[in-house]
Amino acid sequence: MLYSSFARRRASKGVLALTLATLIMLLLSACNGNPQLQQQASQKKAALDSIIARAQSIGVPDYMLQPIISQEDQLGNTNSPVGLINDQPVNDYFSNLVQRYALLTVEVNGLITQATQQLDFRASQDLQKLENALAERQAQNFVEAKTFANQLTQYQTALAKAQYPRDYIQIGENALNSTQALHLMGPAYSSLTALQQVIQQLQASRLDVTALNQQQRDDLQAFRTATTPADFSQLIDEINAQLQETTVYSTQAIPFVGAAKLKEFSASIDLLKKYGQNSTPFQQRLQADQAALTQAKGINDYLKVSAQIDSDTASIQFPLVQGQANYLLKQFHQEVTNWGKAHQYYDAYDGNSYNLDYEYDMQGIGSDADAAVQSAQTIDDYQSAIDQLNNDFLHLRAMEADYNDKTPMNQPHATDISLMKHYNVYGSQAGQVLVVSLIEQTLRFYNNGKLVRAFYIVSGQYQLPSPPGFWSIILRQHPTQFKSTEPPGSAFWYPPTAIQYAMEYHAGGYFFHDSWWRYSYGPGKNFPHADPPGTTQYNDNGSHGCVNMNPDDVAWLYSQIPWGTPVILY
Repeated sequence: MLYSSFARRRASKGVLALTLATLIMLLLSACNGNPQLQQQASQKKAALDSIIARAQSIGVPDYMLQPIISQEDQLGNTNSPVGLINDQPVNDYFSNLVQRYALLTVEVNGLITQATQQLDFRASQDLQKLENALAERQAQNFVEAKTFANQLTQYQTALAKAQYPRDYIQIGENALNSTQALHLMGPAYSSLTALQQVIQQLQASRLDVTALNQQQRDDLQAFRTATTPADFSQLIDEINAQLQETTVYSTQAIPFVGAAKLKEFSASIDLLKKYGQNSTPFQQRLQADQAALTQAKGINDYLKVSAQIDSDTASIQFPLVQGQANYLLKQFHQEVTNWGKAHQYYDAYDGNSYNLDYEYDMQGIGSDADAAVQSAQTIDDYQSAIDQLNNDFLHLRAMEADYNDKTPMNQPHATDISLMKHYNVYGSQAGQVLVVSLIEQTLRFYNNGKLVRAFYIVSGQYQLPSPPGFWSIILRQHPTQFKSTEPPGSAFWYPPTAIQYAMEYHAGGYFFHDSWWRYSYGPGKNFPHADPPGTTQYNDNGSHGCVNMNPDDVAWLYSQIPWGTPVILY
């Protein structure tokens, strides 16, 4: 009986072992799928890794690539199913991997193109910001701006040669650093001027200012050699520290210095009144400061009064530049309106009259001036808007003067020369300069201050004016194709157009270019008109903001004009 029980147990164990062995054999013989599909999946993954590595090496930003890398990691963390019956589940798994890796590879290639285009556009915008900041400093006659003009030329040359995202990123960073440095140039110069005024006040009080004069000379040298934001920031900090140190020297002259400061404060209040701002709180502070200075008896009293005057003078600076910016803006719009009403072009073609200064009105740079003032938040913002408005006034009044100038179009004009001198691009070493008179619809090409050739042109129409200002050639293309940014059906849409010679002078697609469809150029052609029957475009108008030229004229000009050539439109 015991033997039988033992035999049964042995038999049961034998069956179990046989079952396990059979199961293991089944698992070992499970379907592994098509090896070619597995190899394709490995190859597609390798291709994806390769293109990701290339994208990273040429500077495609990580934030753009990260979603794809995450998807690849998720695919890599999956396992193929076990095919016990047939190969289909395994084959489906690897087929899916092949497709997914291939799609991700296509996406990476698309990202490379997208990143390159986006960063190219951003770099061009950054260069335009640098160009605008440079124009402001050149208009203020900062000789130090020449260093940044050379930098702009270098960046423009680099942009023409750039191929990869990393190239455009570097150009953009360089341009933004130079722009920031130009913005800091103004505050640094203001600090230099403030230190010089303090030194003059101390010298008038018969104090020894030898050491301060040496500091001021050193600061001026540092200002002239500064090229980076850090250079200007450090200089501003050093000058501010020096201004604080002058307190030691100024204790003997505080009554005199205090009177001079009060005179400066009073002059600022008068300006505030002129700009139509509320000056009452500052007038009250002035009276209180005058009384306190009169009653001061010792050094401590004088120091306290002097500090209060400094505080009051500083407090008026923001409303002063804010008031000046708004005052100039109002004056600018008023002058544009009044002159435009008095000087109109009657268009017999459509029976309408058009203000001849429409490029400066609200459809032109007038809206840019509004935006600069309305978006300003800091003293530097308002000062920048003031500089822009003064520059707009300069070009507006040059246009007004040119309207009365009867000099032939192919002769040098006084307004051309005046503007070139203002921007320091006139003289025997000035190089090439393009000057566009919008009122004459004429382009004059100067080289080293001498007029070389003059051309009739067609500028932007009434609704889409060409922007007056001081610009430069930032892009050259030969040949190219222009595509409208307006949707079909828009009054300003146009079909893709072949262009042989194009030179961009302002960001946003403002070019000098050939216009083979035009019949004629010159005064009045920027307004609606009819060309002779049988011409390419019978009903014609001005451009969309570009400067259109006769194909032969622009072909010749293109061969003469390098990157960075100054452009003046007025």
